[in-house]
Amino acid sequence: MAFSLEPDLIKGSKPEETLKNSLLQELMEALTQAQSEETIEEFFILPEFGFDLAVFIQKEGLIRSRFLNMKIYTGTRPKTVEIGDQKGSGNEMEILLLNKSRISMAEEAFRWVLCDITKQKGNRRYSIFSPEQAKEGLFGGLNKKKQNSIKLGSVMTFPLTWDELSVHVVSFLIS
Repeated sequence: MAFSLEPDLIKGSKPEETLKNSLLQELMEALTQAQSEETIEEFFILPEFGFDLAVFIQKEGLIRSRFLNMKIYTGTRPKTVEIGDQKGSGNEMEILLLNKSRISMAEEAFRWVLCDITKQKGNRRYSIFSPEQAKEGLFGGLNKKKQNSIKLGSVMTFPLTWDELSVHVVSFLIS
């Protein structure tokens, strides 16, 4: 079960920022508990450190770095989620431009968190997906000169509740 209530994510009210701040609060509480239970030794989170959230965890003497970026599906563009900037560049695109062996390395450290705000709060409207899933779901392939999109159905295959999302994100962070 999540430590915090599901956020109100409403089109036009900066939903990506709200999702980031809500997930930050959720992770602070979940990781503090993991630390008190000695599942992890130490952690810190840096917002806007290249991606929306950078999480650093010490576990069994090793430091793990994990990065999360938030995405919102608003329904404005049917069945697609925009990725990167309008010029086909940005940190997200840098990940998708990696070759197969390097994208496999990124799999260990990076995830997108998606919320479909066309669905009501309390429903299964969240997803956590990897660079490989994003690359496979690109709509029309990767274009370095314009806005890119991912097919919603390719990254929202098993929608999650807020509570389930919390469990999946924490599992990714401490695994």
